[in-house]
Amino acid sequence: MTAMKKAAALVLLLSMLLPLASCGESTANTDSQPSSQPAQSDAAQNTAPGEEPAEEKELTPAEQRMLVSDDLPEQSFDGRTFTVIGSESSGGETNIVSAEMTGEGVNDAIYKRNAGVEERFGTKIAYLEGGAHRDCATKVANAISSGDGSFDLIQFHVVSNSGNAMKGLYLNWYDVPHINFEKPWWSDSTVDDLTVHGRAFLAIGDFALTTVGSTYCMFYDKAEVVNYQIEDPYDTVKDGRWTLDHLKTICETVYTDSNGNGTEDAEDYFGLASDQQSNYNTYLWSCDNPIFTRDSSGELQYVYYGEHLIDVYNSCWDLLNERAGVWSVMDHGSGMDAFSKYHTLTCNAILSGAISYLADFSHDYGIIPYPKYDEAQAAYKSMVDGSHEAMAVGKDAADLDFIGIMTEALCAESYKTVLPAYYDVCLKTRYASSPKDAEMMDLCVNARVFDLGYVYDNWNGVAFFFQELLRADTFQDITSYYKKKEKMATKYYDKVLALFDEQ
Repeated sequence: MTAMKKAAALVLLLSMLLPLASCGESTANTDSQPSSQPAQSDAAQNTAPGEEPAEEKELTPAEQRMLVSDDLPEQSFDGRTFTVIGSESSGGETNIVSAEMTGEGVNDAIYKRNAGVEERFGTKIAYLEGGAHRDCATKVANAISSGDGSFDLIQFHVVSNSGNAMKGLYLNWYDVPHINFEKPWWSDSTVDDLTVHGRAFLAIGDFALTTVGSTYCMFYDKAEVVNYQIEDPYDTVKDGRWTLDHLKTICETVYTDSNGNGTEDAEDYFGLASDQQSNYNTYLWSCDNPIFTRDSSGELQYVYYGEHLIDVYNSCWDLLNERAGVWSVMDHGSGMDAFSKYHTLTCNAILSGAISYLADFSHDYGIIPYPKYDEAQAAYKSMVDGSHEAMAVGKDAADLDFIGIMTEALCAESYKTVLPAYYDVCLKTRYASSPKDAEMMDLCVNARVFDLGYVYDNWNGVAFFFQELLRADTFQDITSYYKKKEKMATKYYDKVLALFDEQ
């Protein structure tokens, strides 16, 4: 994490735990414009010389977000349209434009975000439908090759999108003016994982709402945690004890043969429910086994296969296929479906599952990250489903100043207003007034890893091996499986790295 983002994260955490000594100590400006003067609270501004200032109000996490300036210049584009192309399988039109206020929190936040940016810069924001993600990839490639200028920003399914990047169709984000990856609305992974030799062709920003909504996490039933006398998962997570072994113990403790037929089936009560898609794959990253890491000189190294991979795979097989108290089937969303029907204490899911499945869920629930491999692992980590949006700019782009300003502004305003509204829906409580839930939500989102080996996999590398093995009918030795495919995979990743070396 960059120094600026570490500082921002610390400010957010302190805002949830302690009253600020003085709001006037912030160096950001509340009107989102650059300023050499520190922002002051109303109490400080209304205090006459010699008078004691009124008691300062503690700022909520949402209020702290509003203090971060986007540092963009004042400029008008005289009614010009900023067009974003997306795919229906990656959020599409719903997350990019909103026709009117409806009273629904996220929709209205998107409407107000766009209206504010349009007014500020004299623009109009439009969406261009690209169809299903593979169709969208083809449409984007054809448009760039012909130079038709039909869109400004490309934002769709990351794995399909990487195929176009591999064809050399996208510009380097570091050549786009006004883009500041130090700002908190850009994922750290854009710099830490997706930038190689000063080049990044795909970027992860908060305007792409699915990069948050498709984050893998775990839901738990707070009422049943009390009923089964399970330690508060929030405390377990904060203490660093949320591990695979801890989850295994919960599954065995909680499992109940509800219909008494002596067989685990859908009518029983489980400790964990999951589908067998990328819910399974996420354990690879949550147990800290990336495909690529940086060495001491900052160079990317391919590190997928090793003893740790074998240990993680064996432990995950034990959890998902051998232990009592785990229910899983192939169908997407099956874990969340079981949770919504009160058949499991926890489930593997993506954050947006709360919106899809839990609108009528009567119990209070919590959201926590995937477990670590063991307590020695330093941090919680997660992945984002491959259907999430990644952002790119075509090499035929004519006005990078326009694209940079609009993209940065939309990411900034999404961070400030759309994400808090989205969190409110996921949590079924106000992010601004529920510090404990907000802290866990932030932890889950900050745990996201956008591994170069996954983002640029394009179904040619090793990124999906883990889920394929874990959902097999019988145990397979992962070493033997990998060795059969190693040459093909490493050859492909050599091509990926070569993309960043081209000048």
